[in-house]
Amino acid sequence: MASASDDTFKPMVLDFDRQWWREIIIYEIYVQSFQDSNGDGIGDLRGIIQRLDYVKNLGVDMIWLTPIYVSPLEDQGYDIANYKELNPMYGTMKDWEDLCAEVHRRGMKMMMDMVFNHTSSQHEWFLESKKNKTNPKRDWYFWRKGRTGKNGERLPPNNWESMFGGPGWKYDESTDEWYMHLFSPSQPDLNWDNPDVRNAVYDVIDFWGKKGTDGFRFDVINLVSKTPGLPDAPIKFPDKFEQPATEMYTNGPNIHKYMHEMNRKVLCKYSNCTVGEMPCGVNEYEASEYVAKERQELSMVFQFDHMNLDGANGDKWQPRKWELWEYERVLRVWQQHMLGNHGWSSLYMENHDQPRAVSRFGNSDVRFRAVSTKMLATVLFALRGTVFLYQGQELGTPHPQNWKIEDYPDIETQEWYKAQYKLRKEKEPNKEPDMKDTMDVIRLKSRDNARTPMPWDNSTHGSFTTASKPWIRMNDEYPEINVQSQEQDPDSALNYFKKLVHMRKQHPLMFYGAYVPVNPTDPKVFSFLRCQGPWRTLVFCNWTSETTEFEIPTEIDVDLAVMLIANYKVEDDPLKHKVKLQPYEARIYSLRN
Repeated sequence: MASASDDTFKPMVLDFDRQWWREIIIYEIYVQSFQDSNGDGIGDLRGIIQRLDYVKNLGVDMIWLTPIYVSPLEDQGYDIANYKELNPMYGTMKDWEDLCAEVHRRGMKMMMDMVFNHTSSQHEWFLESKKNKTNPKRDWYFWRKGRTGKNGERLPPNNWESMFGGPGWKYDESTDEWYMHLFSPSQPDLNWDNPDVRNAVYDVIDFWGKKGTDGFRFDVINLVSKTPGLPDAPIKFPDKFEQPATEMYTNGPNIHKYMHEMNRKVLCKYSNCTVGEMPCGVNEYEASEYVAKERQELSMVFQFDHMNLDGANGDKWQPRKWELWEYERVLRVWQQHMLGNHGWSSLYMENHDQPRAVSRFGNSDVRFRAVSTKMLATVLFALRGTVFLYQGQELGTPHPQNWKIEDYPDIETQEWYKAQYKLRKEKEPNKEPDMKDTMDVIRLKSRDNARTPMPWDNSTHGSFTTASKPWIRMNDEYPEINVQSQEQDPDSALNYFKKLVHMRKQHPLMFYGAYVPVNPTDPKVFSFLRCQGPWRTLVFCNWTSETTEFEIPTEIDVDLAVMLIANYKVEDDPLKHKVKLQPYEARIYSLRN
């Protein structure tokens, strides 16, 4: 056991610095998969209204809607063609206004998802920009002359690789120039260095703020400031032209100037509850610059350090086994750094871009699925920060295991599959490639694993839609794993989530207190204290499928410990320093001395 001084586990005196958005539960709704109200197989705004009481009863304080704007949907709405008009398949502006009113009537708040690193190639701004080189909106995007290769071939302006693979530029024949797209060619990057672009972005935020939006989630927002001059990225793979270039456009030189300007010009007029998604790498030091209270930029960021643990070198498509101490270290670094730098964390294990937690970090075996779901939720709700839940997470929804490649509409998944197929076909042209291992990885890591329709009951399509077929295949397990069956089962994952929400709201310490590791090198049990002034809370979770023994350090006085929650039935006996834990058992105790 790790040794500890007498002072290690003593109470800490800290200021609360209370803010409403620090004390809420935010629930992400993937709109097209939540509830279909008109029988077209696609979830919509009226469907969300029908299910608001469910969300309210879960204890949620704010709902976050994925993009619902006009879009060709090449990237499921993250390619926006008009920021101020809704895609008719989701409903009308009147539907949105009714939804916003119903959300507020129930005492909840509304968060909208904004994508400002890029637009759709169908956006009016880009169509204008594309017309000719002298168009007033030409400089709203990154247009550059190409280069000529050694053999006279046409090459892009630089060697940046797209996040989805291939060149980060697309050639436009009509003007003989290339435009930048860090993602799909249908998603050209906006040039934030142009103040007209920034003012147009702020105008969009102002539009939705005036309509009643209480918070904003900003997609890939740390990519909006690129390295001046757009130089080549360092050569890491000499055998190909395109090179990974994340360091050339991530957390760029003007990013904090732009975030502060956005805050001061528009966000501060409204709720100022914001979360910025930060892919491609943001460490705790960089993140605290975005969220430190005195800097007036963002409220929180989504960082990916814990999400990258199960991918070799951060590559999601190369699964690796991770150790518990690695997970603890990542959480500890972020928990302690944010506290020490006047910052705030977002807490999440799932979202529309991340696979399901139980299949990824827990155990989806039917014997352990529910209890490991509860264990993961216990950890999530016991940390310092604002909790984000994703629809279906509260049910312990696992990944589909019998899907074929055609069942996955996700552009990222399809592009990766095609790339793997092409590589194998080039090596053995006369043989049809065996793609089994590729499909195994997709069944573990594809974004579509979390995008299946919400299963409300065990009827056809889980009552998600009356259409003959939903826009994406239902998870095959929905007859057993659905809202109705779990609402009726007092021991279900759903009802455990409700208890966790209630517990957290009854103990402000759970939002604000410091994180103190108990035994960070333990290979099986994840344990820590939350400390705030004279109050302390002890959390320990068996992260294995085996019974194990956990020894609480003698420096922690457990004589008057009171159990707040557990995912197994625990006898009402005094807590002892040696505890026998069942598979994936989790407990939280309030320490009274």
